[in-house]
Amino acid sequence: MKVGFIGCGGFTSGNHLPNVAKNPELEISGLCDLNTAHLEELKLMYNPDYITDDMENIFNDPSIEMVICGTKPDFRLPIMKLAVKHNKPLFVEKPLCFNDEDIGPMLKLMKDAPIPFMVGFNRPYSPMMQDIKPLYQELKQGSATIIYRIVGEARLWPKHHYDAVVVDNESTIIHEITHIFDLLNWLTDLVPTRIYTAGEGNMDNIITLNYPNQVTAVIIAGDNSYAGYPKERIEINTGYSTIVGDNFTETLAYCANGRIVNKKYPYTIGEETFTTSAVEATSKTIEWRNSVTDEDIEKGYYYESQVKVDKGHYNELDFFRRTVLGKVAIETGVTAGALAQLTASAAIKSWEQKQAKKLDFEQFYSN
Repeated sequence: MKVGFIGCGGFTSGNHLPNVAKNPELEISGLCDLNTAHLEELKLMYNPDYITDDMENIFNDPSIEMVICGTKPDFRLPIMKLAVKHNKPLFVEKPLCFNDEDIGPMLKLMKDAPIPFMVGFNRPYSPMMQDIKPLYQELKQGSATIIYRIVGEARLWPKHHYDAVVVDNESTIIHEITHIFDLLNWLTDLVPTRIYTAGEGNMDNIITLNYPNQVTAVIIAGDNSYAGYPKERIEINTGYSTIVGDNFTETLAYCANGRIVNKKYPYTIGEETFTTSAVEATSKTIEWRNSVTDEDIEKGYYYESQVKVDKGHYNELDFFRRTVLGKVAIETGVTAGALAQLTASAAIKSWEQKQAKKLDFEQFYSN
């Protein structure tokens, strides 16, 4: 299946392009970006059919069967309109958009569109989360409390991203935590009814969510940590059982009947693959962080030596390929993207107003 890309910046270059290149069922065909020098570099790496700075060329190409959009979230609606016009299946990176004003037109456009459409919430497609969801469904009794940690180290970010968030106060709740809002909705098969945010606003926050069926979730989110400590971890307590997912490297479940479930997942460092306990993976992460030099930080690039865990990026694109072929139904479509976006906006308002916000998604669905 030939794939066209619109927006080939850092995330697309570091994730989607190599994952498409690794998939024997997909082929990189057209690359579009306004940075023509970067396109020339990618041309040497991936040998596409062509490169272009005009996205109309991607949509007008009859051989392209699937388009991946990696532009900034404030430029998505025009691309979605072109995809519908040219009948091209479209995958867009998260978040769905940057402004709530775009949500209504996007829903109206895509709900009845004759094309597969998917938002890039990758974590549900990770092997670890694919194992955790059925465990949760099996063990859930009465109330459930879910704690999700997603805390990194801001000073390791590339300068443009650091300036956008730390200097210009763009919100990581929109850029990053929409991932976790969608993940929790997918995990519980519920949508939240109430949200409260305490913390620093654009980053470093604790967000509490109330769901139906006695489910409460807390997200500890920020970038004030040390990158040697793994960034993500989920803990679920329900029915006198505990499920722990540790940085996509290990699942542990301690069940009420005494059963213990343990599964480890491969991760890579450079060209080498490891399958170890989360504790050992953490030690390797500490080694990596201690090896990062001031020059690496200044350049903003150290990814080749980093411990890379499987967060589902490869699987989500292959899942979308299968939706294009009609083999599976979309899970993270325009409605999921809108729910995560509106939840993020409510989280920001909660912080600004220092009070919990009710989430009225019944009215949202009716519209």
